[in-house]
Amino acid sequence: MPVRPLRPLPLAALVAACTFALVAGYMVFVRTHPGQKLDEAALDGRLASFHARHAASVLLTTISVGSLTLAVVLLVGQALLRRRVAQAAITVAVVLGALVVTELLKHYVFARPELVSSSIDHNSFPSGHTTTAFAVGIAAVLAAPPRWRRAAAAGALLYGAAIGVATVAAGWHRPSDVAGAMLVVTGWAALVALVAVLVDRDAFAGGRAEEGGTAPSSWARNTDLERYVLLAVAALGVGWVLTVAIVGGGRVGAIELTTFNAAFVAACACIAALAALLLAAFLTALRESLPAREAGARR
Repeated sequence: MPVRPLRPLPLAALVAACTFALVAGYMVFVRTHPGQKLDEAALDGRLASFHARHAASVLLTTISVGSLTLAVVLLVGQALLRRRVAQAAITVAVVLGALVVTELLKHYVFARPELVSSSIDHNSFPSGHTTTAFAVGIAAVLAAPPRWRRAAAAGALLYGAAIGVATVAAGWHRPSDVAGAMLVVTGWAALVALVAVLVDRDAFAGGRAEEGGTAPSSWARNTDLERYVLLAVAALGVGWVLTVAIVGGGRVGAIELTTFNAAFVAACACIAALAALLLAAFLTALRESLPAREAGARR
């Protein structure tokens, strides 16, 4: 029997917090003139270098129906090989569900008034590309064997943040679109995990070869969470320094920098910081909510 019972409040609180932040972000950055102006400033200040924009576009080509299908098949396949049917189903629910929620919100719930001129002539909140990248990463964390969870979490952070920044650099999405997508994925994944464990309390329990996976520390050690928070703080710090330098310096070589460029750099720093904080919050909620046995305990 589990030495610690299910505690649904942390996962439920994360769902509520992500929902609130998503709606608040929409109301501020999509429904108000100052919010749209700030969002567009970051979009207008994206990297002017052809090579930088090309690199961003190339990275975005990794998001496609084919790559998404392959990723889901691999995640589901390794879960089934380990006889973790519940985790295979959770993987599909997280990825496909997050994409469906994003598309429904974008096309049927969130409307964008034209308050400022923009190079994007349609509602783009939340970002589908960022949703795909972050959802696959989070699903990998949920489906991975315990010994691979830390690597999967690091991959989710790096790939999700990189795709988010790339969508802005390529001019495909505004920064708020990226933030909205990350909030959708985190909130939806927390909801799926909560429902799954309410239906089957052993949904995330490992077999005998994975006994360590039922210990709370298998989801996130305190040191891991501290590193994610420190990474977020570092990203914001570096972003602030670069933003001040751009505003104060105004030129790098032959390139004339503007406050728009500063806004883009600040947005990229915020995207990276948000990804790290959401991942830390998600891992913490899993660790505190899911039933657990002591590491090495027998079933």
